[in-house]
Amino acid sequence: MASSNTPIPVDDGFNEYESSLKHQKSTMSKVWDEMTKLECENKNELKAQCNHCKTIFSAKSSSGTSHLRRHLNSCLKKVNKDITQYTIATKPSPEGVPSIKNYKFDADECRRAISTFIMCGKHSFRTVEEPSFRYMMRIASPNFKNISRHTAARDVLMYYAKERDRVKEELAKAPGLICLTSDNWNSEHTNDEYICITAHWVDKDWKLQKRMIRFRALFPPYDGLNIADELVLCLSQWGIDKKIFSITLDNASYNGVMVSCLKNRFRANRAILCDGAFFQVRCCAHILNLIVKAGLELADDVVGKIRNGIRYIKKSGIRRKRFYDVADKNVCVRWNSTYLMIKSSLYYKDVLDYWGQRDKDYQMFALSNEEWRNVVILCKFLKVFYDVTCIFSGSNYPTTNLYFRGVWKVHKVLLDTVKGPYSFLTPMVKQMQEKFNKYWAEYSLILSCAAILDPRYKLNYVQYCFNTIYGIHASDFVETILCNLRLLFDEYVKKSKSTSSSLAESSNVSNKNPVDSGLDEHNDNSADFVGYFDESNDYKRYLNESSTRSEKSQLDIYLEEPELKLNSQIDVLDYWSKSSVRYNELSLLARDLLAIPISTVASKSAFSMGKKVITPLRSSLKPKTVQAVVCLDDWMRAKGFFNRNWLQKGR
Repeated sequence: MASSNTPIPVDDGFNEYESSLKHQKSTMSKVWDEMTKLECENKNELKAQCNHCKTIFSAKSSSGTSHLRRHLNSCLKKVNKDITQYTIATKPSPEGVPSIKNYKFDADECRRAISTFIMCGKHSFRTVEEPSFRYMMRIASPNFKNISRHTAARDVLMYYAKERDRVKEELAKAPGLICLTSDNWNSEHTNDEYICITAHWVDKDWKLQKRMIRFRALFPPYDGLNIADELVLCLSQWGIDKKIFSITLDNASYNGVMVSCLKNRFRANRAILCDGAFFQVRCCAHILNLIVKAGLELADDVVGKIRNGIRYIKKSGIRRKRFYDVADKNVCVRWNSTYLMIKSSLYYKDVLDYWGQRDKDYQMFALSNEEWRNVVILCKFLKVFYDVTCIFSGSNYPTTNLYFRGVWKVHKVLLDTVKGPYSFLTPMVKQMQEKFNKYWAEYSLILSCAAILDPRYKLNYVQYCFNTIYGIHASDFVETILCNLRLLFDEYVKKSKSTSSSLAESSNVSNKNPVDSGLDEHNDNSADFVGYFDESNDYKRYLNESSTRSEKSQLDIYLEEPELKLNSQIDVLDYWSKSSVRYNELSLLARDLLAIPISTVASKSAFSMGKKVITPLRSSLKPKTVQAVVCLDDWMRAKGFFNRNWLQKGR
């Protein structure tokens, strides 16, 4: 009977892929690279034929392969190499002459390529059983043995388990803290609620990295406490539960409960900085969408006319053809958003006016000259929001310092517009300001601190932006931001000192000066004072504190230096990489702070991938298989698999 102290194994979902590794067969003997198995009428009797001399041998498993290897070592025909066993190398030798190399079929590599084909192409596992696929593989490689859909699924899970261990090692080697993004998604075909968790960090080469670490189906109820438990479990499994700096979320109601629960757990483990002041980040893209949406609801008169007029034209194939005939078919109209629709309508203004004069049914959608002027003003107003949204939703996930300027421009255009001469925009802008003040009244502490760590902005640019908005009250906002940044910097200084002092103490134990110890033993005058009160350690501490107070910190020195040109093109991570020797602790802070994602785009992009994986024909896929396919796709993209140069170089 097991001891009472023996832990009970729990299937937490992280080890459910290990069974796939057990099914992996050991590598076959090398002799089968030059021998072919023959089918016999008697299934218990196996034969093998030498590919060189065509001699047939017994191939029973009980006989082993030693006799086959001995034959290959002495085969006379093997000496005369068959040119069909060679291929012309794709790259010529340095002398310019194409080289010849031996072709060797690798069954494991071929199976891995099929797993990649299924995973990246979102193909059904049943594809490997289709006659056309098997015909293609037989032509491409006669040595390939057909596999079933179950084997293909098991290969993908095995592939996932191996790549997961590699990603886990990357996270363990991350030199700084790790930032998270998380979001939920409901599959319409299975009605399962999935959570996506993505890790962001700056690696040792000061390059921004992103890896998806969770795409898992949740168990109800889908509330804040349950999601917090799922997050804690995920971080513990990946071994990063004490390396988390922040988490970026949208404004769902359950996220408030989840963050509160996470903060309490991290406080208990002392794994949170500044008591969580920098922990939660609101998704900027989601907030901006709420702001614009709130305004456009009040501008629906003109926008509605344009939208309904376009629907009227597109509803009839004849009308649509006539429209493009009038427009000379030069531009393809794409209605991706309200802004793009308005922008396109301005491009086709003359065509739409022409249409309104000749189509009585369309005249109810035609705009007057005054309405067209309002559309021009509205388009110019919305362009600022559109440009900022493109930055917030960028696929390259820019560093955090770039966001402050965008948010400030949004705030500035709202203030200028509400005071401007265009009264028709006033109700819409006031509605947008309410949303703005609800989420960005203080410009988000993280956005401002990240801007200060941009050598083009620093504190002066942040002060300038707040002065244009708040006037004489700007200093209060700036002081709050700077105070919190100093507190965060002090955390990094303490962490650095504790690390260096622990190393120093371990070395001082074995390096005690024998001369000093002798003086302590024989100096009677010193012994009298020490016996009463030894102030030496306290005096050393006083000197250290005094020198610390008198010296300027790295943050102060950095802020006093002149800024770079405002619009200069620099890589901010490269700047801090080169400045890490001079600003040791401050560069560590910059590395972690600049890695914070300001939107949940990284997680939301996984949901579009999930829609391609979970289709009506593939709704029976197990959740663990869905996670394997979606995460593998993300990891392959991170390795550059979809880059043409990567495919040319090979894996």
